[in-house]
Amino acid sequence: MSLGKHFINGVIDPVERALHSHLYGRLDLRFIPSSKVLYRQPKDDESKVLLLSGGGSGHEPAYAGYLGDGMLDIAVAGNIFASPSASQVGAGLRAVDSPKGTLMLVKNYTGDKLNFGLAAEKAKADGRLVNVVFINEDVSVEGNSLVGQRGLSGIVFVLKIAGALAATGADLSAVTQVAQKAADQMATAAASLDRCSVPNRGKQECLPFDEMEYGMGIHNEPGVTREKLQAFEDTIQGVVAMVLKTRPGAWSPSATQEIALMVNNLGGLSVLEMSVITDEVLHQLSRTGIHISRCISGTFLTSLDGPGFSITLLGLDEELKKHLDAPTSAAAWPKEIGLVDVTAVASQVVLTAEKRTEPATCNNSGTLLDVTTIKQTIASIATTTREDEPLITQYDTIAGDGDCGETLINGVNAFLEETRDLNGGRIAPSELFRRAAIAAEKGMGGTSGAIYAIFLNAAANSLSSREKAATATESVGHRTLMDALIPFVEVLSTSGFDAAREEAKKGADATQKMAAAMGRASYVGQDVFDERGGIPDPGALGVVSILKGISLVLGSNS
Repeated sequence: MSLGKHFINGVIDPVERALHSHLYGRLDLRFIPSSKVLYRQPKDDESKVLLLSGGGSGHEPAYAGYLGDGMLDIAVAGNIFASPSASQVGAGLRAVDSPKGTLMLVKNYTGDKLNFGLAAEKAKADGRLVNVVFINEDVSVEGNSLVGQRGLSGIVFVLKIAGALAATGADLSAVTQVAQKAADQMATAAASLDRCSVPNRGKQECLPFDEMEYGMGIHNEPGVTREKLQAFEDTIQGVVAMVLKTRPGAWSPSATQEIALMVNNLGGLSVLEMSVITDEVLHQLSRTGIHISRCISGTFLTSLDGPGFSITLLGLDEELKKHLDAPTSAAAWPKEIGLVDVTAVASQVVLTAEKRTEPATCNNSGTLLDVTTIKQTIASIATTTREDEPLITQYDTIAGDGDCGETLINGVNAFLEETRDLNGGRIAPSELFRRAAIAAEKGMGGTSGAIYAIFLNAAANSLSSREKAATATESVGHRTLMDALIPFVEVLSTSGFDAAREEAKKGADATQKMAAAMGRASYVGQDVFDERGGIPDPGALGVVSILKGISLVLGSNS
């Protein structure tokens, strides 16, 4: 998405509107619009230390999402990436009576320290019991002793632990001590592919497409280091190395202590991508000897829609584990915290091996195909589909969901794997088609995978050509891969491969002017096609690419 492109650019006060949205369905919440304070109305018989936190907006679900039993009582919001003023914080402190006192949990940024600190001093002067714990667990920033390390997503762990103890009725001193203990044994580091997009801001700089940054903060500031985009495993290793680094005089994780892990979405990554990142983080940490016993993964503290993630490690003892596992009604905290046993994961993976119903190769009667030629042909198909994939993907990005080229390559790679055990000799055509059908069904997925699998299974099962033609002809003209595949099949039996391939190419070219009647392209407005003078169907181009790979081998062997 283009930076600065937002639905809410015309909204006068998006922060106030966002806070107001939390009132729906939450009868226990109260909102003070003038101060941007959202708080939880205490129960009649409730007597506990109150927890107050906040900061600039843009970090949602923090902090309003953590209001609830066993977590946060008062949330104070500044404007986007700007600390709330001392008067706003003061309004939050006065919003709820707190005979047992209030603990403020604040990230270590200059504006937050000044405003929350000033509000605390004013409240103390008025006779209120107020303590403050500053969270500063960002290990990517070193050497600035005056400012210190930033507070990042680790504050969510502290909110949970302190909130759980406060819910038991513990006094202000005890709640402050447990919050400080948690804050003192955490480490967080982050990485991002690009900047976030700030509403109502003009021209915004983005990172080059092939670069990324380590040590990202949460206010759109540059990372500590910028590097070329690396292989996925290397990128994760870079962030893991930061959080595991030993630092003089500071807490560092060790194999002798249980650890809680948080993998946090900075706002712009998909659930799928976050799941893969979490899997790799756990995999890499397990190799270091670090004992991860608790894990949460998701969106906990963001930088608007920043396309990045952070890793937080928290050193545990029995007290911290108890409070981390305690229940809470806060909407943004996971319903269950994952209890991790990395060693047990291997036993949870179920591996099944399919039994072949026909021999892999044979040398007896019937029409047989030379295995060496078959493997050369499949390798040639792999080459042509890789060469044609960018154009196929480009067209599918316009007419579909952009995965047609990748799906085709996945199918070819699956076919390579399915025939890897063939070595010399000859193979029955039915066995080859059956293997191709298995590869299409397993490796491709989607509509094209199903079509290829149906066609190849039909060939393997020797369905009558008359029956196939009667069914298939009905699919011609719908702007799908069948517009190339059907002409190829119809001409192959009478005129040979070269003529059939030419008919397939003509069929694919003809789709450029067709109106889509089936598939995802049928949902795309016709004007999208018209403004480009029409585009050919990506699936049909995939068929032509496969046939091109076959023809290269047939030509060399003729």
